Amino acid sequence: MPSHASSNQAPLVLTGTQRHLRTVWRVLSFLWLLAAFALLGWGLMGLVHELQRKAPLALVQVEGDISVADREELSARLKPVVQGSYFSTDLVAIRDAVLASPWVESMSVQRRWPDGIRVIVVEKKAVARWGSKGYLSAKGEVFQPKVSQQNTDLPLLFGPVGKTAYVMDQYRSFNERFRELKLRVVELHLTERRTWFIRFDNGIQVVLDQNFINEKLQRFTKLYQRELTPYADRIATIDLRYRNGLAVAWKEGLAVPVTHNQLQRLPAM
Repeated sequence: MPSHASSNQAPLVLTGTQRHLRTVWRVLSFLWLLAAFALLGWGLMGLVHELQRKAPLALVQVEGDISVADREELSARLKPVVQGSYFSTDLVAIRDAVLASPWVESMSVQRRWPDGIRVIVVEKKAVARWGSKGYLSAKGEVFQPKVSQQNTDLPLLFGPVGKTAYVMDQYRSFNERFRELKLRVVELHLTERRTWFIRFDNGIQVVLDQNFINEKLQRFTKLYQRELTPYADRIATIDLRYRNGLAVAWKEGLAVPVTHNQLQRLPAM
């Protein structure tokens, strides 16, 4: 019968010299690969450097709901800061320069390909007055707005140093609470002893301490709705600092008589 060659081949056996050459070849291939990557990296760095060197100066575009005069002011403020190209301009320096303007609430800055820097500005708006000269932003920060935006009709708030944000939060809370009474807070003063003086748009002043504050405000709300509303134009002050009651001070000459612990009804006008 014809003989058939075996399908199993004998394993290839390398001599010591062959194994050495193969190891050297692997090492050389790895070194060549490293050299190629290094050359590629060097070339990319050179390209980036050349692009930065030849790129034109970055163009700054100021955006936001601000006036033309404000845009011009910011552009002038940014001119000494933006000296580089699209790649090299320092965005942190731009941010710091814009936030140095007292009327800027917040801002963002980003690169816009191929040569632009986009600056988006949010103007700081006064929502209340603080003391005799200052103004408060929506974040409760004291600042000095532009003369054109100084509004004496804004609510007047005041309190101890470091309590601006707290007073601002309480102003919002009081307004929300008294909305059902159709009363709006126009003045709010917090003393060092943590006593509140609240004046409403109808002229009534409420005095309130920090003890049992929710209970006292609920008592005032119920009594004002049930008894005091018809006499609102006669009331000067309502003192809520009593644990189980309150005191009403009437305007001069407008006191309402009390009979059997009830306010007398006024004659219809």
